[in-house]
Amino acid sequence: MPLHIFKSGTHIDMHGTKLPFTPADLAVCAAAYDPAVHEAPMVIGHPKADAPAYGWVASLSTSGGDLLAEPKQVDPQFAELVDAGRYKKVSASFYLPDSPNSPKPGTLYLRHVGFLGAQPPSIKGLRQVAFNEQEDGVVEFAD
Repeated sequence: MPLHIFKSGTHIDMHGTKLPFTPADLAVCAAAYDPAVHEAPMVIGHPKADAPAYGWVASLSTSGGDLLAEPKQVDPQFAELVDAGRYKKVSASFYLPDSPNSPKPGTLYLRHVGFLGAQPPSIKGLRQVAFNEQEDGVVEFAD
């Protein structure tokens, strides 16, 4: 089941910068995503370096103004924590099109998906994440 990781609109990043994201921007981001170039990890929070990955993003897609991530290789114990509600929210991190470290310069590119516990996400209204199929479910967005 895809994870709802981002949505279009004008959002404020962790440094207070307002950035607009259109549905077209997210469609380009989804089309550009290539795990062979840079496979975005699923992590806890927004780690700076050396944090373990608890899964990987296999692909991205869009639905209206929403960006969706298809998870793969999810650690079973991490999936249990998510399904138990320990990490209900997510916060995506992106390389901006002009980032010198972008895997695909000129394109918004997913860096990682951070799973949040007690920290509320800055982008409200994303669906609660879950790996259990019975449940619905370098710009960083978090309060």
